[in-house]
Amino acid sequence: MREFPIGRVLSLIIAVVYLVVGGFSATSKGKLLGALLIVGVWVLLPLACIWFGDELGEYIGAFPGPGINRKSPAWMVKVGGWVLLLLPAIIFLFLLRS
Repeated sequence: MREFPIGRVLSLIIAVVYLVVGGFSATSKGKLLGALLIVGVWVLLPLACIWFGDELGEYIGAFPGPGINRKSPAWMVKVGGWVLLLLPAIIFLFLLRS
């Protein structure tokens, strides 16, 4: 039996919450698509890091910029994805307290 992917489900729920908040922050129907597009594109990288951390960690090659010459630990890729995904909520909480 497959392991229940709690990290994937939880990250998807957080991403949907971001999309809903982004949709409600749009001031008109014309800006709704733009807001959803911006938030949707922004959550793609963290979701990819969380969902496919093993595969992304094994990548060795060149991007524009410095090349990747060693494998990255999958847990670091996943933690980085969680940090990127939760960063807006953390910033919001800090701004709310001040």
